[in-house]
Amino acid sequence: MTDDRDSLEVALHGRGGQGVKTAGDLVVYALSAVGYRVTGQPLYGGERMGAPVAYFIRFKRSAAPIDDRSLVRRPHVMLVFDATMLAATPRLVASLAPGGVLLVNSRRTAAELAQLGCSVATVWASRIAKECGLVRGNVPIVGTVMVGAFARLTGLVSLPALEQCMEKVTGDMSRDQIEGNVTGLRRGYDAVDRLAWRAVERV
Repeated sequence: MTDDRDSLEVALHGRGGQGVKTAGDLVVYALSAVGYRVTGQPLYGGERMGAPVAYFIRFKRSAAPIDDRSLVRRPHVMLVFDATMLAATPRLVASLAPGGVLLVNSRRTAAELAQLGCSVATVWASRIAKECGLVRGNVPIVGTVMVGAFARLTGLVSLPALEQCMEKVTGDMSRDQIEGNVTGLRRGYDAVDRLAWRAVERV
């Protein structure tokens, strides 16, 4: 995915407890580390498990500051952490910018979601998170898995750059949690559906 536009916008949508804020913070730190000018804006209501959570990111190569602090309305890339949100909030997909890419946490393949009418990538982040021990109660914490998939899908930031920024978002975690998140990041990177990967390269 090229970055020749003035700026690129990313929207992360999920539910409380899935690691949306951690994922957004990690993307912001990594993009900044590789030279982008970046702003990130989390948005959530009551801090409770299952409540809708969003995180909006704008970034560009220019040294000029990003003055637009409004919510991202037409993202170029959208990450959906909970596939049930696609049916519950059908306007999500409609809000993608022309040529935009949708990355969904789903056991279904990209071909099976082709009816959504946009470039789609899938990664079964919930299963990966569980296998990496990233669970709170019964909720898989899929944040870092989704970020790994985002990196592979877009090519905007490398896996090593993300790994170097991990300590910024895992500082208060136990060693097991940190190792689980690093493993989840790597597995998410490797698990993006290949059919969608070829489609994204043309964006």
